[in-house]
Amino acid sequence: MIAAPTWVAAAANAKSTRAAELPSTLEALVQEDSPGVPWSLADMSDRSTPHASRDYVRDAGTAEQPAAAACSGVVSGPQVNGQLAAASLCNLWQQPYKIRADAAASAFALNNAFEQRFGRPLCVTSAYRGLQEQAQLRVSRGSFAAPAGRSDHGWGLAIDFCPNTYTGAAGAWLKQNGPKFGWENPPWAQAGGGGPFEPWQWDWMAGLKALNTTS
Repeated sequence: MIAAPTWVAAAANAKSTRAAELPSTLEALVQEDSPGVPWSLADMSDRSTPHASRDYVRDAGTAEQPAAAACSGVVSGPQVNGQLAAASLCNLWQQPYKIRADAAASAFALNNAFEQRFGRPLCVTSAYRGLQEQAQLRVSRGSFAAPAGRSDHGWGLAIDFCPNTYTGAAGAWLKQNGPKFGWENPPWAQAGGGGPFEPWQWDWMAGLKALNTTS
């Protein structure tokens, strides 16, 4: 038998070393902070990272669906970040995105107003995120993503929009009219707000404030 070249063994050892350095699924899910306060309303002192922009736009076409009519608007069962019951979530106008049922009515109202003005729906790139997705984003993006179990997306109360929605004339309209429907770009995500610059994230503030009050 011919012995394998030494570079084969070296490559295998390097691959094993890299695998050992990666966090396990359990480690990735461990929360660095107390899960009580929503990420948007937490102290900004641990997020004083340089401002940076990131656009994770998914090339998924919008498809109007009768999702609003199918949404009960009722949140059932205990609310645990990243582990919301399916019955507590509603489909948005763009698949496969979902948000919490009690936030859906205002989101659809905002979308309808936007569509009347621009002839197209709000373009979405992210909404509710389960615990596993939050953990994966924390590993891949570091401090630019909330710790698993702390993301506003994990409460089903945050939506990320496409650049053609949060910039230009559409963005100006959204800044002026979003708060009328209860949706705001949180202060920490704005320029000079103390957190990473994220003009694409819009939160249903009533829901987040209620969580902060009851936690």
